[in-house]
Amino acid sequence: MVFENKFIKCTIIVGLILISSMMMGCLDNSDQESASSSVQTDATTEVQQVDQMVMVGAQKDFKVAYEGRSLVFETLMGVDKYGNPVPKLVESWDVSEDGKIYTFHLRKGVVFHDGTPFNAKVAKFALDMYMKKASYRDYVDRLEIIDDHTLRVIFNEYYDTFLLDIASDSSKVVSPLAVEPEWDLDGKIVEYVGTGPFKLVDYKKDQEAVLVRNDDYWGNNPKLEKVIWKTVPDPYTQIIALKAGELDIIGVGEHHSSIPYIELAKLEENPDIEVMIQSFGRYQVIEFNCQKEPFTDKRVRSAFNYGIDRELMVRTLFADVTEPSYVITAPWFKWGPGNIEEGYSYNPEKAKQLLAEAGWEDIDGDGILEKNGKPFVCELIVPVGEANADVVSVFLQAELKKLGVKMDILTLESGAAGDKKSAGEYDMYVHHSGCLPSIPGGVSSGGKYYSKNTNWAWEYAYHSDELDELIETAFSTPDEVLQRETLDEAWVLLHDEAPCIPLYDIVKPVAFRNKVHGFTFPATMFETNMQDIEIR
Repeated sequence: MVFENKFIKCTIIVGLILISSMMMGCLDNSDQESASSSVQTDATTEVQQVDQMVMVGAQKDFKVAYEGRSLVFETLMGVDKYGNPVPKLVESWDVSEDGKIYTFHLRKGVVFHDGTPFNAKVAKFALDMYMKKASYRDYVDRLEIIDDHTLRVIFNEYYDTFLLDIASDSSKVVSPLAVEPEWDLDGKIVEYVGTGPFKLVDYKKDQEAVLVRNDDYWGNNPKLEKVIWKTVPDPYTQIIALKAGELDIIGVGEHHSSIPYIELAKLEENPDIEVMIQSFGRYQVIEFNCQKEPFTDKRVRSAFNYGIDRELMVRTLFADVTEPSYVITAPWFKWGPGNIEEGYSYNPEKAKQLLAEAGWEDIDGDGILEKNGKPFVCELIVPVGEANADVVSVFLQAELKKLGVKMDILTLESGAAGDKKSAGEYDMYVHHSGCLPSIPGGVSSGGKYYSKNTNWAWEYAYHSDELDELIETAFSTPDEVLQRETLDEAWVLLHDEAPCIPLYDIVKPVAFRNKVHGFTFPATMFETNMQDIEIR
């Protein structure tokens, strides 16, 4: 009995302890849940902050792509979509009446990622460094530092495109401490240190680059904390990765259309993906070797232009994603061919007539034209990665066959294709009309149709003394009325000479996961705008 009583007492005591413990446990659990909730809330906030990260899929390595570098580096000047200069690191500027003196008022409070302040000394260093190769090098007399934030550039003669030149990637402003030896104009850029909205913190060649937000950025601070640039050369692999959530955005890393147009409708049907499309006035064109038979003959070049049904091409191949083009470049550019009222519309009968006038006939009835005993056989070089060129080249082949022309297609890696172009070893070449910040269409002293251009890649484009004179007149005067009149003459001449086949507007599509908000297109194809993006 004593034992039983003791057992009962012990049981009661243990029970009370257990109940007490349970009650305390409930309180503890409640506190723990409260604490856990607090931690969870903090953790969620932290995760949301960490999740302000975007995975970019790009065909090119980060350091190779202009669009990648634009996240880190900035230029002294910018440009709007029409070709007008806009402020960048230069906040404002004055130009003398004769156009020979530029006074730059530099933005204050700007620092490089390494802490180096941006000032007139740095701006002069940047201009001096790039002036060694820039087209304006022979026109500049001297640079003068007026004060810490004022720099003057004095020309020995008028040079019209200076502000555009310093808006290009080739004039990116690099920290002088990132050059080896430091501040050496002949030094090598060894670190990617700029003033841009993001800092490069890790890089693996041909794999990925990791960038973090520059909290000291002078402009609107990015909402993203991190950008990871993934090199994915194949566009179809990019699309698969985007659908799987392994990439967040594609199409921003190239200054052409890296997403095949035929894939856009499928992407738009995906509820997890959004697609945006923008025209930059850059046209797909087929360049002729105008120094090689049979394309020395204007009638042959014109016949090819009349023989391509561009409307059919864009409707069947691209499902109305873009529009056909009938002139060399977009007429809405500041210097564009707005005076050309009638382009090369589809007219196969006229094409055949022109070829006959040029001496090409199907003598043996095999469907292929001949002249002097030789069949009309030509070759189109297609650089790998050129926008939609795979399907376009096959379409062109079929269209030219209707005219009696046999066109072979040679697809080459872009470097090898470029070598053939530079050597003049081509008949036709898939290319584009150019775009800002260069003057689109090739009608400038740095353009493909100016014979004195030192870029040998365009040695075999169309050239003439008359066109050279028009280009020199147009860009050697600050008189905008005279410039416009002269350029109109140049466009009439070029259009009549048919130096290329304009095909369609290379609109740039960008596709992204619907958690990506705030994406907008920049003014030019060579930039990547990430400042306003946020992940929600």
